[in-house]
Amino acid sequence: MTITWQDQSCLKLVVEEQSAGHDSGAWTYQLSDQWFGIVTPIRGVCQIERRDSHGWRGTTLTPGEVCRVAPNNLIRLSRTPPRLLPFEVVYIQLSVEFLQRALDTHSAAPVRDVSELQTLRAFDPHVASMAQAILHARKTGAGERYALSAAHYLAEHLLHPFRPASPGTGGLSPEQLLTLQAYMEMHLSENITLDQLAREARLSRYHFLRRFSVTTGKTPMRYLTGLRIDAARHLLTAGSDPISQVGRLCGFPNPENFARVFRKHMGCSPSEYRQRGQCPPSP
Repeated sequence: MTITWQDQSCLKLVVEEQSAGHDSGAWTYQLSDQWFGIVTPIRGVCQIERRDSHGWRGTTLTPGEVCRVAPNNLIRLSRTPPRLLPFEVVYIQLSVEFLQRALDTHSAAPVRDVSELQTLRAFDPHVASMAQAILHARKTGAGERYALSAAHYLAEHLLHPFRPASPGTGGLSPEQLLTLQAYMEMHLSENITLDQLAREARLSRYHFLRRFSVTTGKTPMRYLTGLRIDAARHLLTAGSDPISQVGRLCGFPNPENFARVFRKHMGCSPSEYRQRGQCPPSP
């Protein structure tokens, strides 16, 4: 789905939502010299690559992270191997002319050319949340005035990034939580241990358990189980893999364990969920 706003014959902002399902391949975006691009996932983890003089260079993006793409660049999005789970992204194109005019009015801006804003991967939950808000606003009928305000706000943020307050000592930092989420997503099919997660967070096991629970309100294993159930739900509705294989891909050691945990969370069996398309969670 592609949604555009136009103001006085000058296109300022383009917003696009893309979903990669179970059978989807990769797709590419070729930015012209008129556009600056921002890509951020709103569900799942995706692989993103940018083509330069040395070939394709890539990384993964998880919700809360963004890829900023300068004009005249080619990027490619695909599902992340080896499990190739579905994902959804919001892709925003901001007019370079509009962004450059904003830059010209800020002598104190940390950059002097829009190409300097490019980065393949950056932690920016503020832009990630803005992207979803912009998409939702357009879907619900927001007009050109909203588009112009959104373009102004986005340009100001890119030139003077929002810096959230430092987390309290009792919890994880946003970067630590995103790192852990990405690690869990990438290794769902494996036997993830507390010690492995603590190493990813660069904390002792004791401090990791305490800080994770303070931040999320859940134990790490309960949080991980929720991610596994969420991934299983998407695979059950988006694909046709056997239910036993869906369970293995999502980290459940055997069909019995998968069925028991799934029913506890969703109130129905995996096969019933696939047949109905969805079912309400149990009380």
